[in-house]
Amino acid sequence: MNFSKLKALVIGLGKSGVSSAEKLKSLGTTISAIDSSNSSEIKKVASYLESKGIKTSLGEHSFSCLSGIDLVIVSPGVPKNVPILKEAKKLNIPIWSEIELAYRLTDSKIIGVTGTNGKTTTTKLIGEILKQAHFPVVVAGNIGYPLVQAVDEARTGTFLVTELSSFQLETIVEFHPFISVLLNITEDHLDWHDDFEDYAKAKGRIFMNQTTDDFAVVNYDDETVRLVSSNIRASLIPTSKQVKIKNGVYISDSVIMAGFKEDSPICHVDELKIKGEHNWDNAMAAVGASLAAGVSLTDVREVLIKFEGLKHRMEFVATIRSVTFYNDSKATNPDATVKALTAFNSPVILLLGGRNKGNSFEPIAGALEDKVKKVVVFGESEKEIIEALKNTTVKILPAKGMEEAVRIAYTEAVSGDVVLLSPACASFDIFSNYEERGEVFKRAVLALRERTDV
Repeated sequence: MNFSKLKALVIGLGKSGVSSAEKLKSLGTTISAIDSSNSSEIKKVASYLESKGIKTSLGEHSFSCLSGIDLVIVSPGVPKNVPILKEAKKLNIPIWSEIELAYRLTDSKIIGVTGTNGKTTTTKLIGEILKQAHFPVVVAGNIGYPLVQAVDEARTGTFLVTELSSFQLETIVEFHPFISVLLNITEDHLDWHDDFEDYAKAKGRIFMNQTTDDFAVVNYDDETVRLVSSNIRASLIPTSKQVKIKNGVYISDSVIMAGFKEDSPICHVDELKIKGEHNWDNAMAAVGASLAAGVSLTDVREVLIKFEGLKHRMEFVATIRSVTFYNDSKATNPDATVKALTAFNSPVILLLGGRNKGNSFEPIAGALEDKVKKVVVFGESEKEIIEALKNTTVKILPAKGMEEAVRIAYTEAVSGDVVLLSPACASFDIFSNYEERGEVFKRAVLALRERTDV
């Protein structure tokens, strides 16, 4: 495609939108960019793009901005049913995500990772394994580094290990991962997708363009994953905690096994530094993808047993008078919180709250009785959470903010308890992202430690 002859419109000025606009500008495309927000932060972004010679417009937009446009690049999170995208479809203007644009600009092999939970951990883990094996690799995508920027780093033979959201997959056309990974599908983003079926369908699009020369790593234990991957063309590499699987990765007697030409032990699950059974799934997916890429069992094992996980994902913060604090701010949906609770045998005081994404909190109610002694609730979804948990025997304590939530949790804790921030909600009611929320939690805990005689 000759991008220099195109006139393109970028909708949404987040990271991927800005990167797409800059890339298209460098290719000689006539480019304009819009965003419905008028916030001070977006105004700064628009000013930056204007300085690069990219025309921008903020606030409400008429359909006239589509006049003469050959291509629309839509940022993740822009609802697919906004009027301007509906109009673009009526006009038969191609609508791409940033990852589709990036795919058109690279010959590198892509390892694509998606799922409701565990995407970032698995993406990072695969990247570390490939680095250990001395494979050229760049980790990008929804993890925070736009793929359209990463393609500039790629050289011959580079693997682009790419975290993919349902938003990004919704608007792929030819995007084609050499190795696809689908970890799980549970309720999430139902404020954006039409319903759960629509969400699951978007996740399944990761397989859409794969051929028999490609590989698909799928969680065999997840019924919805099995359903959306049932008719794909790629060679399947299933993973399971529950059953022994031929030509896949499974757990037997607490040992992660690679069951290909022969059954080969990788490591005991107790050797993993990342906590929780959900991380067994992430580890198995990383094993399957890495072996498909050609990594040795030795290199896979070495990284698995030393990988310490990510910030804001089951991150140890501090112990204060035998009360241990963990930061799981990246748990932005109920299923992630339920899975986080499996990591602990000690009594848990759970911090919940934020902005709901259209999800039910009922799964959390079912998981509380055996694990959680008290719940501290904060943020925009406080009333929804209290209503969902009202029939449990767990004591529920409201808080006005993160700092107060930490103080209440510590006051209610006794020696041996775990205080876990695993909010089950997005952060956008108070914070700009889950990272900021996690940092505020950690600062509150560390400030508490300084005030406490430990």
